[in-house]
Amino acid sequence: MICLPSVSTLQGVCLMVPKDHSEDNNIKTLFESLGGCIECESEEIMRAMMVPTGLMGPMYAILQSNRDWLVEKGVPPGDASFFLAKLYLGMMLDAEKDCHDPERFDNLIDEQTPGGLNEQSIENLKRMNAFDSYRSAMDSMLSRLEGKTDGYVDNT
Repeated sequence: MICLPSVSTLQGVCLMVPKDHSEDNNIKTLFESLGGCIECESEEIMRAMMVPTGLMGPMYAILQSNRDWLVEKGVPPGDASFFLAKLYLGMMLDAEKDCHDPERFDNLIDEQTPGGLNEQSIENLKRMNAFDSYRSAMDSMLSRLEGKTDGYVDNT
């Protein structure tokens, strides 16, 4: 079982394997009350689900980079931090709506204004292979969890 720090505020999801086979699903019910529960079919699925938990730090690094950029442009640091925390929270709350729908994230991307800043940013990040870099980092984390490598990306 894996529970993230956000479970302490009833905002996270617990991962568990094996499935709860108790008569009245007491274990799953307990974990659901902490924010949510996903019963993984296997240890392999659970390890894959653990990988995105290693992107919490990089998300904070993105916020830090955004804040530093805003400060360089003259925004007071406190205003930049407040603005970014609220901005990203709003985005996450929007993403959480209907999050059981596997098309939700695709739909949010499709909703971006054609020719707008968000659509352009997605295209620029694709051209810079930013999303491929995230996938490589995730593959490396999975390799570490599986005991195959140390988890660092080999750029040679």
